[in-house]
Amino acid sequence: MKKAEIVADQIEQTIVGQRWEPGELFGSEVELIARYGVSRAVFREAIRLLEHHGLAEMRRGLHGGLFIRQPDPTPVAKAMAVYLDFEKVEPRQLDDARLAIEVFCVERVAARISEDEVAEVRAFLSAEAAQVASSGTQSLHEFHVLVARLTANPALHLFVHTLTDLTQRQQPVLDRNRFSLDDIHAAHAKIAEAIIARDGALARHRMMTHLEEVSATGNRRPSARSVFRAEGRDETRGEERSA
Repeated sequence: MKKAEIVADQIEQTIVGQRWEPGELFGSEVELIARYGVSRAVFREAIRLLEHHGLAEMRRGLHGGLFIRQPDPTPVAKAMAVYLDFEKVEPRQLDDARLAIEVFCVERVAARISEDEVAEVRAFLSAEAAQVASSGTQSLHEFHVLVARLTANPALHLFVHTLTDLTQRQQPVLDRNRFSLDDIHAAHAKIAEAIIARDGALARHRMMTHLEEVSATGNRRPSARSVFRAEGRDETRGEERSA
């Protein structure tokens, strides 16, 4: 491992291990060069690695130095999606992974959602409705990422971000003969309604149904509803209760 990589790794471990917060000053360039005992060239290469990882940034000037940043999960999710795409993950495998993770996410969010998060979900749906009205499609996967983020579990957030990104790569155009943008938004609104009502069973059922309906080919795997029936589980009880 190169010296710059070692220094970057040491700084990363310190930032994460000591729970430094975004915006905090980690140290000036002069201080850090002395602390890690390396040349300016090696240190600046280490900083480039940290900046590439999105964990810190070097600011120049009188009040400059190495400042902590909040890492953005988007580049990581895209890199994971590229890897899975390169490994030729099958649509069925992708569907199964999303189903397993996302039905858990909606249940968790329904169990813990705060009033501020309710307001965030409602604002998101209003923005999505406006986008759909203008024939936009960018946010139609972002609802799922929002739900995952609201679990307050960074791992779930990253996994759903990755899987939805890969879904969009494999399925860039919706099948307009089967689904409209209005249908997708309506499904999101129904899922959100169940979450806001804190009805985890209903949210789970609606998410499951939605994911099945937007699968590229409906016959590539057994219906999740048939799997639930085979296991003796009644996934529709929440829907019936709300009727």
